[in-house]
Amino acid sequence: MRSTSSDRALRVVATTALLGLAACTLSEAPRHPRPALPASPSVAAAPLECPKLVRLERHAPARWRGALQGDGEVVTFELWSERERCYDRDQKARPLVLLVPMLAGGAALMDFVGDSMYSRGFDVALCNRAGSAMKPGQRGAELQELFRRTVLHQRLMLTWLRRDRDQPQFVLGISLGGMVATAVAAQEPAVAGTAICLSGGHLESLIPASREPRVQRWVEWRQQVDGVGLDHVRWELREVLQYEPMALASAVPTAKVLFVSATLDDVVPPRNQDLLWEALGRPSRLFVPFGHYTAALAIAPILSAAASHFRARTG
Repeated sequence: MRSTSSDRALRVVATTALLGLAACTLSEAPRHPRPALPASPSVAAAPLECPKLVRLERHAPARWRGALQGDGEVVTFELWSERERCYDRDQKARPLVLLVPMLAGGAALMDFVGDSMYSRGFDVALCNRAGSAMKPGQRGAELQELFRRTVLHQRLMLTWLRRDRDQPQFVLGISLGGMVATAVAAQEPAVAGTAICLSGGHLESLIPASREPRVQRWVEWRQQVDGVGLDHVRWELREVLQYEPMALASAVPTAKVLFVSATLDDVVPPRNQDLLWEALGRPSRLFVPFGHYTAALAIAPILSAAASHFRARTG
């Protein structure tokens, strides 16, 4: 049978992906990793009361949807877990991975990641977004408030799960979710480990340099509507964003972190990836030879590396 051009194209894509996966490399953490250091007082974690569960419904085998209420917030969430096991004290609880959502979209990817981590032996929780980021109408103050609420939602979820079950807790964030994961790990010392994927720091330089269309449209909106230049945007981000990952990274012990970098990323430039990795104390680092979105071709080795990192820290 004669091969078609689409068949040949698919073979080229598959071959390229396989060669790329073979080129994934892992660098080890320092022999003497940096311990946690004090975080900036402006982002010191306030203690939380345990939130109240207001809804929990099964919608598939080992899949639940629910809502929590606490600290003036309502947190809706997805949960991958056999909840009946919670009350069997002879059954050792599975470790839990909290997934942090991305900037926009990505529902199918988050579903896949949740299913994959559950199949690897972890319970999984995912908070729905507190709001959509980087859209017209938001300036520095609105972005700071959204970031604060997003971090708070993750902390409320972890707090409720800790009361409900005695299980090691981990955090996995991709892209913007990796920035949030940095903040959560800094403010929740009980978190046993975190995987920060395709993420970076120094937002005052990252945002103007990003090739993400949504981010570019936001920068253009600021220039056209507010009549400001890039220098003003950088200044505002530096002055207002207290939850800048670079300000929180020092409070995360290096040994807890797996850092995943996409070497061809133009959404989170390599320079900004390097800056956050350095601020985290040069933790263990997986390099994937793809861009920000084509890194999805390496999702299996990324999740395998995260699962191995978490298992090594279950104690």
